[in-house]
Amino acid sequence: MDLEQQVEELSRRLQAVEDELAIHKLITRYGLAVDIGDADRTAEVFAEDGIYDADVRLMNGREDVRDMVRSQRHQDMVGRCAHQIGPAVVKVDGDRGVAVGYSRVYLRDPQGIGIYRVSYNHWTLRRRESQWLITHRRTRLLGHEEAAAIFRAGLEELTPQR
Repeated sequence: MDLEQQVEELSRRLQAVEDELAIHKLITRYGLAVDIGDADRTAEVFAEDGIYDADVRLMNGREDVRDMVRSQRHQDMVGRCAHQIGPAVVKVDGDRGVAVGYSRVYLRDPQGIGIYRVSYNHWTLRRRESQWLITHRRTRLLGHEEAAAIFRAGLEELTPQR
């Protein structure tokens, strides 16, 4: 391999690492924004037509995500909740990405801080104008009848062909 090929290979590999890191930051940013009740920043991690399919609610587009954050149910938790996302396994293929991983929500109540929810997640993402955005997030509570299927399908997408 000559120097030019080595530089091209290193450039390709660096771009893959940067893409994976950007996706991790994006899905983590969701948690930070939703915890403080920032509807706009929460919605901005999704594509305009992005879908957030949670077991408790289906959201189509950014405005539905904003509505969820502004809902009384969510606002009652602001300042008392912490979303932790990950670890996640990420695969990037050009301008498309897939991530599969866990999310946990901690909630403080008068008795202390406890786990409010643990979920399986599958994200599909797309790079648009050099920015990664979530095009679809599917999340199911641990024990939900569809939860294991999310990981099974995600692992199929993420596992190298044998």
